[in-house]
Amino acid sequence: MTEYDVVETPAGPCVVAVRAGRVVRLRLGRRLDVAARRKRLPRVRRWIAAWFAGSAPDVPLEIEASPFHRRVYDVVRCIPPGETRTYGEVARAAGRPGAARSVGNAMARNRVCLFIPCHRVVGAAGPGGFSATGVLSTKRRLLALEGARAR
Repeated sequence: MTEYDVVETPAGPCVVAVRAGRVVRLRLGRRLDVAARRKRLPRVRRWIAAWFAGSAPDVPLEIEASPFHRRVYDVVRCIPPGETRTYGEVARAAGRPGAARSVGNAMARNRVCLFIPCHRVVGAAGPGGFSATGVLSTKRRLLALEGARAR
């Protein structure tokens, strides 16, 4: 059974869905796009609090992705708070130079923002896109909370 909780954060509310102890969705806002039962989830609240405190909690994730997208997510998870990388830099680090557009596609399919911090991936000439609620304003707000800025 999938359960979810709505957690208040410095970036506004976020909804986190968990199934069998693994995070399956994390969205900024209050709406969830999977069927789930609402429940207070203290462990999830600790993960979110730790993330906003600048820590990188070891959160078990359930990710459905291609092998390349998994490599991209691994690269993105290693970007420290307050830093950014371009889509091209992530593509090179994931082993596919020139695949910046594919990195953008992986970021758009990211279902666990924050824990796969796609807001830290920016365009070479600007912030790029963002798949979370609020689109670019949310991306900029998350970067500002971390002390970074979109290039």
